[in-house]
Amino acid sequence: MILQEQTLEIETERPPNRAWFIFIILFLIIDYGRPQDTFRFFGYIRPAMILIIILTLFIFRNLRLVTQKIFSIRLIWCFILILAIQIPFARNNRYAYNTMNTMLIAMPFILSCYAVITSTNRFKRIILIAVCLMAYQAQHAITHGGHGSGNVFLDENDLALFINTWLPFCLALFLSEKGFWKKTLFGIFMVLGLAADVVSFSRGGFMGLIAMVAVFWIFSPKKLLTLGILILGAVLVIIVSSLASSGKISHQKNRSFWGEMATSKNAQSGTAKERVESWKAGWRMFLANPLGIGGNNFQVRFPEYQDNEYFRRGMWGRVAHSLWFTLIPETGIFGIIVYLLLLFANIKAIFKLRKYAKILPEEDAKFLKNISVAFLASFAGFFASATFLAVLYYPHYWYLTGLLVAITLISTNKIETGTDKKELNVVQEA
Repeated sequence: MILQEQTLEIETERPPNRAWFIFIILFLIIDYGRPQDTFRFFGYIRPAMILIIILTLFIFRNLRLVTQKIFSIRLIWCFILILAIQIPFARNNRYAYNTMNTMLIAMPFILSCYAVITSTNRFKRIILIAVCLMAYQAQHAITHGGHGSGNVFLDENDLALFINTWLPFCLALFLSEKGFWKKTLFGIFMVLGLAADVVSFSRGGFMGLIAMVAVFWIFSPKKLLTLGILILGAVLVIIVSSLASSGKISHQKNRSFWGEMATSKNAQSGTAKERVESWKAGWRMFLANPLGIGGNNFQVRFPEYQDNEYFRRGMWGRVAHSLWFTLIPETGIFGIIVYLLLLFANIKAIFKLRKYAKILPEEDAKFLKNISVAFLASFAGFFASATFLAVLYYPHYWYLTGLLVAITLISTNKIETGTDKKELNVVQEA
């Protein structure tokens, strides 16, 4: 009886957060759907900035929900702090400040995720919104030569990275959800995602797709069913690649998809060689500046460390073309340590979810198994693609971290209390 009264007290004291959750969804739609790119007049009102301010106000009104001692969130704050400390020492202070600010404005969404997404249903809704936005960007790429609607989706390689990050969640929902129409919807989304990956003609994207597919199958609880779906996906890729190479569904006529993918094996010429030489310059940059050169300052310092026998002199503005070789010279030793600790913490959280799946009831366990595999496959697809792209400060991985914290807290609370509630202090004391 005392326990029930205290639990009721928790529910009563907890501030309403339905509006907060709605604004999280709106932010994701603005950030990933990019309606301001299609309707230019909409961009004049700065919808993303308005939503960031609103989410920040919600956070300050409910600080107790976002000040929990969560290791991965603290690591993100440490990463931002490192970027901030480097600003006065960076060659280009403005670039360093803008980079820190880019990370900082992602925090309202990340903090809001685990503060407000406090039930499995809410988590499913936010993932559903994300895969719908992935499908939207995918269809845009199919009809616009591999390009997304704008911002971080405009480049074909960045678009493929985004697809590889969210496609595993589409497959997880397909395997978890019941009902013909739901499965049909997620099936269509997967087709769009695979087609967009092909139409992008991105070699890094294709490598990310292979990594994502391999990891999903290895860890999938239903290997035969997953294998069947992946075989159908492979057939689709072959068909779409043929259509894309002929120019029937892209603007890349007479450009062989498989010919493009084959060039990724040759690191002695073309863009692959350029990337390797850029990475070597990044390593030299790190050895000369072990504490880091500041956010987005690789392109500023590149002329000092480039190989003048390979590159023309004064290649100012060239980026690292790799997440890792952006991380290493720009953030230095401390940034490397913090980032790798965050990656370790996230992987540890995923395997924690897999353990929880063995304890929870069947329906919850099924979803948790599939969503944990989706996170693993998403990280595999993201990092395999990101190895060849300067995307360290893109929001995808940081958003996924916030969502992973949310589903981990939800699952922990279900095991400890049998509910979706997060605030357990009074209950635990009782």
